[in-house]
Amino acid sequence: MMKNSEVVLTYVKNMLMDAERIVCVVGHDIVTESGGMDIWERDEIYRIEKAYGESPEELLSAGVFYSRTEEFYAFYRNEILAHLPKPGITIEALKHLQNLGKLKAVISMNMYGLERLGGLENVIELQGSAHNAYCPICKKRYPHEFLFEAKVPLCDACKTAIRPGIRLFGERVRNDYLTMATKACSEADVILVLGMNLSGSKVQYCTGHYKGKKLILVNNKPHYTDKYADYVVEASPEKVMSSLLLE
Repeated sequence: MMKNSEVVLTYVKNMLMDAERIVCVVGHDIVTESGGMDIWERDEIYRIEKAYGESPEELLSAGVFYSRTEEFYAFYRNEILAHLPKPGITIEALKHLQNLGKLKAVISMNMYGLERLGGLENVIELQGSAHNAYCPICKKRYPHEFLFEAKVPLCDACKTAIRPGIRLFGERVRNDYLTMATKACSEADVILVLGMNLSGSKVQYCTGHYKGKKLILVNNKPHYTDKYADYVVEASPEKVMSSLLLE
């Protein structure tokens, strides 16, 4: 494993420029870099528990959605939809790689939809997207703005509570999404992991299908799982990726 030097950073940039099939795994730090609120940060968890009586994980669970839908939507509108971030420099740099024909797939570990909003293609949203909503009965789709129309937004055809387009806690990741993600990783010549560590089961499962020796991790928080990457840059993704726009 090569780690943390200007030589490594230059080497990584050259690898990305020489690559033909990059797959990028986008973590939560891209959300906060883009101005999004970090509901998983300790102080935010405390604030949310004090305001709503439960943790963000509990409030975003399938159990709360189906049994206490009004409470679910009160939290979802106030803490998620009201703070949707806009794509930043990292997404812009990925779009640059896409325009060069190098970026072939993006695996998003977030629910904020930044990748599609920023014009990226072939995005696999393992957590779904807060920009989407749909009726669980007739499958009619709604924009997220529709969720502000009522305390419990109902499908205008079925009169059933519309559900958000994110994966709720307690629900499994869709098998077809996992299949697409693992296939993309197996065909990549470079995997770029941005703004997360390698401890999560989903990132391990997806990158475990990678056959190459160019797994690049860009994350500003060191972690014991860094050893599973071939190259590690301990810096913010925004700082590293912005340098690509200067090439």
